[in-house]
Amino acid sequence: MIIRIVVRFGLFLFTFAVTGILWAVTPPAQVDVVDYEIEVVLDPETHRLDGVEKIRWTNRTGVATDELYFHLYLNAFSSSRATFMRELQWRSLRNSTESGGDWGWIRISRLVFDDGSDLLPMMEFTRPDDGNPDDFSLARITLPRVVEPGGVVELELEFEAQLPWVIARTGFVGQFHFVGQWFPKLAVFDGERGWNSHQFHASSEFFADFGDYEVTITIPKDWVIGASGIEVRSTTSDAGQRTVSYRAERVHDFAWCTAPPDLMEVVETDFEPGRDVPVRWLERASSLLDMGAADLELPPMRLRLIVPVEQVKMVPRMVRAARLSIAWFGLFYGAYPYPELTIVSPQVGAEEAGGMEYPNLIATGADGLDAYPPFWWSGDIDSLVVHEYGHQYFQGLLASNEFKEAWLDEGLTSYAEIMCMTAIAADGLVKEIGAFDYWGGERLSLAVPRLPVTVARKAWDFRRGRDYWLASYTKTALVLRTVEGLIGSEEMARGMRAYYERFRFRHPTGSDLVEVLSEVSGRDLVPFFDQAVFGDAVPDWSVLGVRQRRPRPAEGFAWDGANWYEVGEDESPDPAADNSWLVELQVARRGDFIGPVSVELMWSDGTIERRSWDSRTRWVRWRLEGSSRLAQVVIDPDGVWAIETNRADNYWRDHAAAVDHPLWWVREALELAVHLFLRFS
Repeated sequence: MIIRIVVRFGLFLFTFAVTGILWAVTPPAQVDVVDYEIEVVLDPETHRLDGVEKIRWTNRTGVATDELYFHLYLNAFSSSRATFMRELQWRSLRNSTESGGDWGWIRISRLVFDDGSDLLPMMEFTRPDDGNPDDFSLARITLPRVVEPGGVVELELEFEAQLPWVIARTGFVGQFHFVGQWFPKLAVFDGERGWNSHQFHASSEFFADFGDYEVTITIPKDWVIGASGIEVRSTTSDAGQRTVSYRAERVHDFAWCTAPPDLMEVVETDFEPGRDVPVRWLERASSLLDMGAADLELPPMRLRLIVPVEQVKMVPRMVRAARLSIAWFGLFYGAYPYPELTIVSPQVGAEEAGGMEYPNLIATGADGLDAYPPFWWSGDIDSLVVHEYGHQYFQGLLASNEFKEAWLDEGLTSYAEIMCMTAIAADGLVKEIGAFDYWGGERLSLAVPRLPVTVARKAWDFRRGRDYWLASYTKTALVLRTVEGLIGSEEMARGMRAYYERFRFRHPTGSDLVEVLSEVSGRDLVPFFDQAVFGDAVPDWSVLGVRQRRPRPAEGFAWDGANWYEVGEDESPDPAADNSWLVELQVARRGDFIGPVSVELMWSDGTIERRSWDSRTRWVRWRLEGSSRLAQVVIDPDGVWAIETNRADNYWRDHAAAVDHPLWWVREALELAVHLFLRFS
């Protein structure tokens, strides 16, 4: 029997009231570029789509154009020779494989210009990235007239599409349908740089302009449906079909899912700030951002979950994770500007539809460990919800170019996810999640390959999924953690919020992020990012050696003003210098990353001092004099350099001073184990 959990608070009125409020207080930072009106019918037996589409595109640049580019993403799955399918052989980010010949495709059958002319003969497929003649994921259309700056183009088209067996964020399994990248979609016009048009690759996602969507979907009348937008009406026909209309404002994509009610469960609930915002988080955000509680006030939201009936037990955890995500990202980056969020957990067997984000809709996906006892308490589902909701900000609202700068999408989201999960664990907000060094896990992941990792690369240049993941997710998150250590938590928090506020509803670049962080922190971060992101420099420092001794009496001959006399026959230390030590310390830069690093010195009498080294040279030698023996040297004692993967040689201890400590051998054994693991992994 289907369990339906429904929380009813007059949600219909709530949705539209909140919609009006949000549109009033958060005006768009950039005018819309492209609007869509789409009507589509799903055939649940053949998994076919028949659609009618109207497009209104405005040239918001200062450059004229006489062509348009369409993404036809479903054609990436049309044959084994398509670019996407070929690249799967390189083990892409997603571990998709061909399945039973259930190919997908999309065809435009009618295309009419605003003057009534037929544009279909003017359409041709283009392959700018690899020249693959068997790839049909990108089409170019030559227009009958030039579209000047500020000019408007209106198109009408008809299309039909075949959904594939679930692969790379879209498709069907049985009667479960997750429909993403399903309609002909305009590329982004960059003005002087031309059309930002690329084929669909195995290790890339999507890039599109903001606009308003009005989408009408026809499905079997009793089926469950969720989509990227607000439901405005629903009607049922005598033929046993249900037609649902949605509206989404200021978004750059639209996705939906549907399935029979005996397969998927619907849960409706909400996010209520007075109940769901942890007080400690509010205080922390207020302190870091220097903002009052009134300025950090968040609006309520409607939450709608669609989960397999087998995973209904996971709903409380997903709701909890969603509420904490909304609170965290809202406090530290800015309020979510939409009144509703839909969360879909694909059924078992449809995992390729999970772990994905669209405006107002995220797909999570609980695996077998999460969904079924005794392992349903594992933490994966919590972090997955946090991560995918984070994408509502980084790529959803800050629509960076995922084809060219995937790190702005995945890396910033990974950084924010870890910050949120660390706070959840540290504040004890989720009993199933204990204290865990999330940053340590990321560092270990980056340390294992022991290879330079270049972040700023085109997505399709990553031939292996591991490389894409290490660069775009792991290393970028550690780069931002390092920036936080260099400029301070307050400046980092304010810089990230400024980045969001300045570029929401726009297409920021990596240079934009660097500029904002530099401006807010008052430090020039360009050299750092040039090495860490736009280059492949590796930070690595080590203690080369320490020599120390007590001063000894002078040796040789001395002049007393009248006579020479012999001194220094006694080899014992100078009795007058019992409390004095001469130390020679040498520190080296083994990697090619140049940046400031702190070196901590601890003397045996407990005195601690710090020195800063700019590491512009390969090594530095310091000659020191102390009142006691030098006991310990630590490079980067605060762990600022999160991207330094080899820290085993950052330490030196004076055995004469430290060996008597009861825990000395324990520390030495642990350090040796870590060193051996990093060396031979």
